Amino acid sequence: MRKANYRKLDGYKLLSLLLLTVILIFPLFAREKYEEKFEKTEALAKDGLVILTNISGDIKIQSWKEDKVKIEAVKRSEASSLSKAKENAGLVEIKVTTESGLVRIETKYPESKRFWGDSSLNVSVDYQLWIPEKASVEVKSVSSDIRVEQAGGRVKANSVSGNISVSGGKNSIACKTVSGDVRVDGAEGDCDLESVSGDVYASRVKGSVEASVISGSVHLIEISEARTVSAKSVSGSVEYRGQVYPDGRYQFKSHSGSVTLVLPADSSFELEAEAFSGSVSTDFPIEIIGKISNKEIKGKVNKGGAYITAKAFSGNVEIRKGS
Repeated sequence: MRKANYRKLDGYKLLSLLLLTVILIFPLFAREKYEEKFEKTEALAKDGLVILTNISGDIKIQSWKEDKVKIEAVKRSEASSLSKAKENAGLVEIKVTTESGLVRIETKYPESKRFWGDSSLNVSVDYQLWIPEKASVEVKSVSSDIRVEQAGGRVKANSVSGNISVSGGKNSIACKTVSGDVRVDGAEGDCDLESVSGDVYASRVKGSVEASVISGSVHLIEISEARTVSAKSVSGSVEYRGQVYPDGRYQFKSHSGSVTLVLPADSSFELEAEAFSGSVSTDFPIEIIGKISNKEIKGKVNKGGAYITAKAFSGNVEIRKGS
C-alpha cells in the first residue's frame, strides 16, 4: 500500500515538475509579431531597368502603363517582445536609388560577422512592384518566392531558396534557383532556366529554351518557333512537346530518368537516340543509318533537316507523334 502511495506522490511530483518547466520555458519561445509598411514611387522611362535585391520575403512584379516604378513593401519582424520586434525591423533599411534609366531597390541588413547574418534578427521584407510596360527587371534574393508578370523587357531572377514564376514576357528570360521550381508560361523570347533541386516547367514559349536541373525533371510544353532547345536532367525525366524546324538543333539528356519527345506528325528531322540501360522507341518511320537496335537509333525522318539527339543513361527514350 505504501509503495502505491509513493508511486502516486512520485507521479504528482513529476507532473508538477513538467508544468513548472512549461511555465518557465514557454515565454522563451513566445513570439511577438510586428509589421511595417513602406511605399515609394520613382519615375522611370518605359524601357528602363529595375534592380531589386532582397534577403528574405516574397516578391511580386508586374507591369503597367505608367512611366514610374511603384514600390510597396512590408517588413515582417518576430521577436520575444513587441518592442524588440519593432527595434529589429528598424535595423533593416529599404534603400531606393535612381540613375538615368535605372531604379535600384536594396534591402540592407546590419552587418554581421556571421556567415548567414544575425540569426536573432528575424526580419523579412515582402515586395510588390509595378514597373513600366517595356522595362527590364533583375531580381536577386536569398530566400524568396519570385513572381514576374507581363514584363516587356528582359527578366533575370535568382533565388537561393524559393520558387520562380514568370508569366508572359516579350523579351529574354533567365531564371536560376538552388532549391525550388522554375515556371515560365507564355513567354515570347528566349529562356534560360535552371534549378539545382527542383523542377523546370516551360509552357507556350515561342523562343529558344535552355533548361537544366540536377535533382528534378524538365517539362517543356507547347514550344514553338524555337531553333535551339537544350534540356538536361541528372536525376529526373525530360519531356518535350513542341515543334522542330529544319534549321534547328534540339538536345535532350537524362542521366537517371526517361526522355519523352512528342512532335507533330509531319515533322522532318535527323535523329540520334540512345538508352544505355533502357530502350528506344519511336512512332515515326525512320530511314536507318548504320545498325538498328532497341537501345540505339540513328536515322532520318521524312526529308531530315532538324537535328535531334535524345539520350538516357538509366531510362527509356520515346519519340511519339503528336497532333
